[in-house]
Amino acid sequence: MRTKPKLNVLSNAIKVLSDSKYSITAVVTAVIFAVIYSLAYGVFSIPPIFANLRTTPLELVDYLFIFASSVSIGIIFALSSYSISKQNTTGKGVSFGGLLVGLIGLICPACLGINLLVFGNVFSLLLINLIPYIRVVQLGAFALLGMALWFSVRNAYENYCIYCKVGEPTKLTRRNQAIDNFSHPVYKYLIYSMLIVTAIILVVQILPVFGMISISKPQTTNSPVDLAQVTSEVVPKEGFTLNATWGNVVQDMIKSGALDTNKLKSVLQNQYGHSITDDENRILTTPNLNEKITINSDNSVFVMYVLWSLGQHNNNTILSDSPIASYFDNYNNGVGKPGYSDMKLLSLTPEQQEIAKYVAENSYRPCCSNPTSSPDCSHGFSALGLVELMASQGHGKKDIFDSFVKANSFWFPSTYVQDAMYFKLAQNKDWSDVDRELVAGKDYSSLSGSYNVQNYLKSAGV
Repeated sequence: MRTKPKLNVLSNAIKVLSDSKYSITAVVTAVIFAVIYSLAYGVFSIPPIFANLRTTPLELVDYLFIFASSVSIGIIFALSSYSISKQNTTGKGVSFGGLLVGLIGLICPACLGINLLVFGNVFSLLLINLIPYIRVVQLGAFALLGMALWFSVRNAYENYCIYCKVGEPTKLTRRNQAIDNFSHPVYKYLIYSMLIVTAIILVVQILPVFGMISISKPQTTNSPVDLAQVTSEVVPKEGFTLNATWGNVVQDMIKSGALDTNKLKSVLQNQYGHSITDDENRILTTPNLNEKITINSDNSVFVMYVLWSLGQHNNNTILSDSPIASYFDNYNNGVGKPGYSDMKLLSLTPEQQEIAKYVAENSYRPCCSNPTSSPDCSHGFSALGLVELMASQGHGKKDIFDSFVKANSFWFPSTYVQDAMYFKLAQNKDWSDVDRELVAGKDYSSLSGSYNVQNYLKSAGV
């Protein structure tokens, strides 16, 4: 009985991988990509360079995807290395289509990892509607890797490259020529389109990161605006004191499990290298703390997490009726128990509710183009917690918008420094004179708004 061609192909791949040279290549490559994908997925972090701000728990299928993708890539690298080396001429024995599909397959898991990390986490794009279909996207990414793997297995078996026209075609090659002949315009443009779209998606995923870069020291520019002075106004070293008090809400969160002090301390220490200070410990342990909230560069992450838990758990129609509420079932921010709009932590009168709703619907964050009324990340929930807390204490719209901008300035310093420079250059307004409701709006506090400001500053030579 003749051995089936496909069995010959597979047995040849196994033979190649049994060679220590190529098995080592496969293992090393798999480990490297496993680390890269694990970092992108938020399995672990490397503080302070990469802080793990993932808030949705990883499932078994995610771990399996990381493992399977990494192993597949390791095999692809090893077999491609063999296919190239056996001809002693770069390109022989390697399918052009296989290389392109392989490249797309390599990008997709990383892109998907970033997607999973940003959905409902530290920064988010206009991809929130893909959440229900994330497994489909995941399957598609792995399917591309599967295609690349099959090309690599075949290339290792055949002494022929259809695209390069090298070698003599085997029966197996002729049988699959229609599939692998990427010199045909239809196939070629399809592959190129897939590659371009994938690369664009990956770039777009990464761009918002730049909106989170903190300004450590003034940069030298030819701008007539003093950057150092603007920075000191937007994010002063001493920070801001907001017109809101902690009251007993922190103790209520701790008692209800919405906030776990041990988990909070662990997250701050392990992911940010931040040890709880005496002031922060007082906030966590003092009932009915009649002390105004302060925010500065040292405690901005602590404040974010405490307000995050408040915004996430407080039962309010702003949250429960938001268009993305159904996507956050059993939501977990890592410093308390899972939940979403599940506790009555704050009580608002109808008038206070209207104020909170107005501010939430008209305030944005630079990590995306969603308003505070549709929180899908850490800063979105934190802002909502601050808005509801201040409204419950009787503060008006103007005061809440002011505190919103002050808090956001320490969470997204570069954005608001650029906003301040824009108002000075374009409208000759000092930062202190700019209407805070205007600043908090979509034109200056959203992702698209911040890009427009950046483009103006670039055109102005800043």
